[in-house]
Amino acid sequence: MTTPDPAPPWQRLHPRMVAISLTWLIPPLGSILLTLLLTGGNLDLAAVITLGSILLSFLVIAAAFAVRLATTRYRITADRVEMRSGAFLRRFRTIPRDRIRTVDVTATPLYRLLGLRAVRFSTGEHVAGDGRHLTLDGVTVARADELRRLAQDATGGDAALAVLTWRWLRYAPLTLWGIAGVGVVVGGFARLLDSLKINPAEVGVLRDLWFTLADLPLALAIVLPILVMLLLGALTSVATFVETWWDYRLQHAGAGTVRLHRGLFSTRSVWLDRDRLRGVQLTEPLPLRWARGARLNAVATGLGSADDRPTSMKSALLPPASRAEAERVATAVLGERPDLLAGLTLAGAPRAALRRRITWALAAVAVIEAPLVILGLLLTDVLLHLAWISALVLLPVALAAAVDAYRNLGSGLLGRYLVTRCGTYARRTVLLDRSGILGWGINRSSAQRRAGLATLVALVPAGRGGYKIRDVALADGLALIRAATPGMLEPFLADDFPPAPEPVEENAVSITP
Repeated sequence: MTTPDPAPPWQRLHPRMVAISLTWLIPPLGSILLTLLLTGGNLDLAAVITLGSILLSFLVIAAAFAVRLATTRYRITADRVEMRSGAFLRRFRTIPRDRIRTVDVTATPLYRLLGLRAVRFSTGEHVAGDGRHLTLDGVTVARADELRRLAQDATGGDAALAVLTWRWLRYAPLTLWGIAGVGVVVGGFARLLDSLKINPAEVGVLRDLWFTLADLPLALAIVLPILVMLLLGALTSVATFVETWWDYRLQHAGAGTVRLHRGLFSTRSVWLDRDRLRGVQLTEPLPLRWARGARLNAVATGLGSADDRPTSMKSALLPPASRAEAERVATAVLGERPDLLAGLTLAGAPRAALRRRITWALAAVAVIEAPLVILGLLLTDVLLHLAWISALVLLPVALAAAVDAYRNLGSGLLGRYLVTRCGTYARRTVLLDRSGILGWGINRSSAQRRAGLATLVALVPAGRGGYKIRDVALADGLALIRAATPGMLEPFLADDFPPAPEPVEENAVSITP
């Protein structure tokens, strides 16, 4: 009789993680030094209490981090990844190895300096609670690679699908998220001053800046801060692009596996099993669309539900690049012929969908203008003049956005993929593998019922979990469902619905309203 192999021993995280726990003290110490700099070393009682509370809070966090580090143990058995932690409240977590979808290896600058990595095993975003992932935060580089191989049994490869091209850098400022980052920093600084009871007018630099703007002509005083904000936003976007996508490489990594590596200060390596891939998403924010650029994300289990959020890079397959390059990489990742997306045509939405969007646009303008009109009637004619002047600007913009949103609506079949497109500021084109569709939802508001429209939702175990085909004619939508997933809705549909058209493998099916 053979005895089963003994379970491997429990192992600890690396002791160098103690240095990581001390980094929790950097924010409060930085706040203290910044406050001393702004006030010239004079702190009132309110500022002292605020800074003391911040320091105490971060001391508690650092202590909790140290306790977690001292009590955490992990091991990888023949069929599971296991971790236990906690001193007073013991936690035991386990993930079956055959359910691991992705292995994400990350390293911040401090981790890299200490020769450490964080390894995250993920089973997907559709598992309840924290059971969807397990993170070993603080293992050596060699151990991280060993853990990845043990968990995924992956083999290396060097067939590159895409590498970083510095020509893509010109698309970085067009994402506009750098401007949002600058706004967050400015807002955070203002809140810090407010919490410390510091009047911005008493800060020398801010006071001088205010007087400088006050001495300028009104138009220049308004335009100059906007230009500075745009410039800082563009520089922030470029810097973020460089840090995020430095040394970017997308390559084959063994049979059925794709590996993505990127990062300058914080490196990240993600292994994606093609068996878990349910499709791809091309996102074209308006500035990128004007420059014929796009972003590319994977629709796959284990890569997060916020696949179209620029703040979430888990599912990103490509930095902002040209639309042609995004389509090329998309077909390469899907394992399709390079010209799959060439000349893609989709069936448009009925005219009733345009009327709905024009109604929404007019309602949005009315909501914005109503307070100005009401206050103008009650208080001063200046607000009435401001109302009609702003309406002259907002109304054409809103109507143009409504028409653009209507033109971007589309759906159809492309080989083995269901294609759906929608969006105005950020147009999203999603290719879903029809074999991965688990079900359908049909949503109809009262306005849609009156117009004979419906919104279809393709349910997949990946990405958002459901991808919408907005405002299609009900009969055409049902025909599309029956063509995309034959037999799925037959038990629920009436006999008088027309049969589904046969899908065309070479290009998208056009379903004319």
